[in-house]
Amino acid sequence: MNTRMRISMVVATAILLILSIAFAVHGQRKESKDAVADVQWEYLVVSGGSANLSTAGNESYPGMRKQTDTSFARENFPLERNFDKLGAKGWELVAVHGLPNEPVYYFKRVKEGK
Repeated sequence: MNTRMRISMVVATAILLILSIAFAVHGQRKESKDAVADVQWEYLVVSGGSANLSTAGNESYPGMRKQTDTSFARENFPLERNFDKLGAKGWELVAVHGLPNEPVYYFKRVKEGK
C-alpha cells in the first residue's frame, strides 16, 4: 500500500469518526431539549409590603443576622426567614421589581404532578 492510499484511509476514518461523534452529540442534545421541554413550572408573585414578616422563633440567629461578619450594614431578617421557608418548599427567587419600599418578588419552582 502506498503512502497516498494510507493517508486517504486515515482521512476517511477520521471523517467517519467525526461524523459519528457529531450524530451522537446531536441525538443527546435533542433528548436533552425534549427533557427540558417536558418540565413545567409554576410561579408565585409576592407583593404587598411587610405582611406576615414575623421575627418569632429567632433562636437560631441571635441579633437577627445570618451573616455574622460585617459584610452588610443590616439584613432584613424577617424577609430572609420567609424566603428560607419558600426555598424549603422548592421556590426559587428569579426576579425583584418595583420600588424599594414596594418590591414585587417573583418565584418559580418545578410543577409537581403534571
